[in-house]
Amino acid sequence: MIKVFFVLTLLLSSFADQLAYAENTEDVIKYRKNIMKAIGSHISVIAANLKGKVSINEDILPHSKSILLTLSSINISKTFPENSGPNHSSKTKSLENIWSEKELFSNAMKDSVKKAESLVIAAEAGDKQNIAKSLGALGKTCGSCHNKFRKKKN
Repeated sequence: MIKVFFVLTLLLSSFADQLAYAENTEDVIKYRKNIMKAIGSHISVIAANLKGKVSINEDILPHSKSILLTLSSINISKTFPENSGPNHSSKTKSLENIWSEKELFSNAMKDSVKKAESLVIAAEAGDKQNIAKSLGALGKTCGSCHNKFRKKKN
């Protein structure tokens, strides 16, 4: 009887752990999507100013700094943990090569941080032409990472 109880307890705890992990995986995916949306929103604010859609130029610097802060604070191993790719959830657009090509993915993220640093420097100087050039360079790093590591939009 004790053996049966022990086996049942072990099975139930294993199931509970799997359920908790599944919920955690979905939460991590939602979390990283929100990070990427935030970066995109900051980019949109800067672009709206550069295109003359709004004239709130004093927003360019703080949004540039926000991009840098957000990108540089991403902990890849926690934000993109193993088992949070498309084979483990239908809610992610991440491709499996994020995990099979970890170094390449990490370098792509580091490149984005460098471009964000250049954007902050340009924003501090206030030269809209240089800001536009730096924002474009950042956009290219984002796009190349998306092309390589994210499922295409339908």
